[in-house]
Amino acid sequence: MTPSDDSHARHPHCVVCGARMQFARSLPRLGANPALVSYECKRCGHVITRSEDEPRQRE
Repeated sequence: MTPSDDSHARHPHCVVCGARMQFARSLPRLGANPALVSYECKRCGHVITRSEDEPRQRE
């Protein structure tokens, strides 16, 4: 798997409309809190934020 394939695999599908979500922003780790990453669905506007340490779900 190439690095570009890996980054593409990390982008989840939207639970609202099923489209591939795009990276929106990240927040660095702060103390005991994990680093966070947000994805946005350009089709319907749904946004999710999750820990970068969170296991990836198969899609």
